[in-house]
Amino acid sequence: MTKRLLHVHIRGWTATFRMPLLYSGTGLTSPVPPYSTLIGMIGCMAGRDLLPQDVGKIGYIFNSESKAIDLETTKRLSMNEKGELGPNTRKGDGIARREFHVNPDLHLYIENIDLRQFFEEPINIPTIGRSQDICWMESVNEVHCESKDEGSVRGTLVPFPTNGATGLILLLPDWFNNRTTGYTRTIGRLGRYQAVSYNSPTGKIKLRNLFTVDGQDYCVYLHDFN
Repeated sequence: MTKRLLHVHIRGWTATFRMPLLYSGTGLTSPVPPYSTLIGMIGCMAGRDLLPQDVGKIGYIFNSESKAIDLETTKRLSMNEKGELGPNTRKGDGIARREFHVNPDLHLYIENIDLRQFFEEPINIPTIGRSQDICWMESVNEVHCESKDEGSVRGTLVPFPTNGATGLILLLPDWFNNRTTGYTRTIGRLGRYQAVSYNSPTGKIKLRNLFTVDGQDYCVYLHDFN
């Protein structure tokens, strides 16, 4: 089976994918981006919140030159004698350590071809992670891919467990719902994944929605949010 996909090559100077459940000490970054980060990035360029049905299946191959540690100023607060945080409870500035990717390189594959306009003329400044992780589009085009029963993947997330795949096991949100006015965003769905790094590709794995693109040696896994 062949399939037509939107292929976007994205590069940047830095990228940060905050690891879940780490709220003290050095803020670590995930080896590869969560799907929620990618939907958020596309929504930023589209100028509106997006849900999985707006994007369709999505896959990617992510790589970076290295990782480094940055120092950031934080605002520290203290409680008053009543145990409350108020306007006069500023304790002073602090310092936090944040890990980030250096020179990230992202090949993004999207089922919804109609999103092409937002990559070619984004409404907002595109970023990979935090607001300071500015990125740009190297190329935007359409590609034809071929379905495979098995293959190798690298620089991506695959469902846990996947036989033959190695990598950090993470519990990550698939997307966030921010469409209820007056309320903070909620997690759309949590999923367990294995983060397969670019430099440690899998052997042959059997997985639904594996595709080869333009004769590449490695497959792209298209994640289905349904």
